[in-house]
Amino acid sequence: MTQTPRKLSFEEAWNSITIFYVDDELEQEIDQEVDRLLRLAEQYGVTEKSMMGPDSLAALLQEQEGALEFVLREVELSEEKFLRIISLLRQIGRIPVPLDREWTMPQIVRRIQADPDFASVVAHLLMDGVRDPELQAVIPRYYLEALNFREIAAGSVAARKVRYKRALIGTYSGRKGYRVEACIRSRLEGIRKRYGVGFEQGRSRFVNVNVDFAVPSLDDPWVVLMCSFQETTSSGQSTKARDMETAYDDIRRSNSRNRENRAFVNFADGGGWLARRRDFQRLVENCHYFINLRHLDLLEPIVLTHVPRKYFQKQS
Repeated sequence: MTQTPRKLSFEEAWNSITIFYVDDELEQEIDQEVDRLLRLAEQYGVTEKSMMGPDSLAALLQEQEGALEFVLREVELSEEKFLRIISLLRQIGRIPVPLDREWTMPQIVRRIQADPDFASVVAHLLMDGVRDPELQAVIPRYYLEALNFREIAAGSVAARKVRYKRALIGTYSGRKGYRVEACIRSRLEGIRKRYGVGFEQGRSRFVNVNVDFAVPSLDDPWVVLMCSFQETTSSGQSTKARDMETAYDDIRRSNSRNRENRAFVNFADGGGWLARRRDFQRLVENCHYFINLRHLDLLEPIVLTHVPRKYFQKQS
């Protein structure tokens, strides 16, 4: 007997939020990347109690491919800010090349390799820029304090490991969203295997936004599912919430116009919604069904109830 689909109440949804999504495979991938970076630091001679000076750093930048990228990661200075600082040095004459247009990273790398004097300027900047009186007057302290490779290079392995993990957190958070989406996809794959009902992702004529999942197809979606997993708050939450509400309105209008029973499902989860309680409540309210990671079992009865039988295939 087909289970009757139901919608989570706001209280159920709020109390069952998965604040942090733990994925052991992803954790291991991050640890492996950190280990790779630690080995790279050792290869470059950047170890605890390192006595590297500007001359040896200049040689490293000239001789080792990827060394500049490595040092910028070490001091936690973005490539964009580094490009601005190089432009500033050209503007004030520290680098004797007129500032007609900003150099790109590949241009800077090539110039470092070809010009020992330029390599020396960059090495002194990265090594001791924080102590440069002229730069203190023209570079904000927040960025200037990153130009301190002398002390950072001599730091402990433990501190370096923490720094690498912090640098990878953006990639980590973004990939968590894909992993959560994969959990939903796995449930839909199970439904496909049991009942022959497929699903697609992309743009549908029924709604004016990209659809995370359309069952059984984008051309004829009888269940439309939109997803948002947020461990931290972001401006993108508001955009996603608007997209979800727009899709719900589109489906309701289509149902009313054509006397159909298509369903719009909201999936929203993650601790980032705790600071957006009202927005989260709107997401629970503005849908036919609401689900989260702890209630993915509700998805199958929704599909079985709303998708017409013509889309079901007998499975052997």
